[in-house]
Amino acid sequence: MVPQKLRILFIIPSLEEGGAERVLVNLLKKFDFDRYEVDLCVVEKRGIYFGEIPAQVKVFTLFSNELTCKVFNGLHVRYNFNFTYRWLANWKISGHYDIGISFLDSGFTDILFFLKSKISRKISWVHSSYQTYRNFEKFYTGAYKKRVIKHRYSKLDTIVFVSNDSKMEFEGIFGHFPSMKVIYNMIDASGVRDKAEAPVSEPFDPNVTNIIALGVLLPVKGYDKLIRAARLLKDDGIRFRIRILGNGDLENELRTLVKDLDLENEVILSGFINNPFPYLKLSDIFVMTSVSEGLPTALCEAMILGLPAVVTDCSGCRELVGSGQYGMMVKQSAVSIYRGLKEMIAMPEKQAYFRKKSLERAEVFNDDAILEQVYELLEFKPTT
Repeated sequence: MVPQKLRILFIIPSLEEGGAERVLVNLLKKFDFDRYEVDLCVVEKRGIYFGEIPAQVKVFTLFSNELTCKVFNGLHVRYNFNFTYRWLANWKISGHYDIGISFLDSGFTDILFFLKSKISRKISWVHSSYQTYRNFEKFYTGAYKKRVIKHRYSKLDTIVFVSNDSKMEFEGIFGHFPSMKVIYNMIDASGVRDKAEAPVSEPFDPNVTNIIALGVLLPVKGYDKLIRAARLLKDDGIRFRIRILGNGDLENELRTLVKDLDLENEVILSGFINNPFPYLKLSDIFVMTSVSEGLPTALCEAMILGLPAVVTDCSGCRELVGSGQYGMMVKQSAVSIYRGLKEMIAMPEKQAYFRKKSLERAEVFNDDAILEQVYELLEFKPTT
């Protein structure tokens, strides 16, 4: 007799460019569809990764309009007014699921509870560090904080964290819950290496130090400090080029800063590039200037390709570089970033050392081991 497949529902806010979205795609591409029947609910019909979801996964959306999505979720989060929101979720999501997973913890996690008995086990995946990024810390306060503790986190069957830092910061705000697990992100190391062999559309100048940053152009990424650090490098007469790959709300602001600091030949805002891995491979140094990270996917990918890393001292980054063991860690200031990059540029032996340490650290991203942890979570049968 063929065993019945477990029905899994994943929920994610969108499929926009971003680490969590890329991790979900990586995970679904490796999934065993002989064991699991998988549906994916994308809350807002927006993003670049729809075409990469495996054909075995049924994909549907709740909202096709960004404004409507913001209104419904805003009313729910601010005022706990969600009658129409609940009705819509139950209308769009039919049938019963053994497990529902909110793959990017947020206000959308509450959709799991809108569905009530349609989902037997409810899991949320925390990709953020809630304490060090002030936007999260300011948001989860007062009555709303009490509400999410009582009506969300205390009722989830399991909360998964992408790093120990992420788990520790969550506990610092919301406290401890009975079932909390850390599972590192699935990066698809072999896929990263294969895609890195593709050609690039622009030449890399071998006579300068090529530095690369990768991520959405948002305040949490700290790119303004990176650009100011670039001005200091230029003042020292250092020959370099920094490429920042990604789109986002701050694009115009960052372009203006680059122009104002006379860095148009040194700092390139390349926009979103669907396959960033050849650009990573051709670069000399990877830099990440974030204020806060859960487990930074871009840093994981850079390590898989053996790039020496200069990162700011923040959650997620700190864990991956082992507080300086596997990459250079600097303070969250333009001057400190400048000093770290200057040292790495000036010392080829240090670059070689941290290339080796990056490859060593990348061994933790074992796809098979991580996938097995996910399966163990899905197959877990709680005692009643």
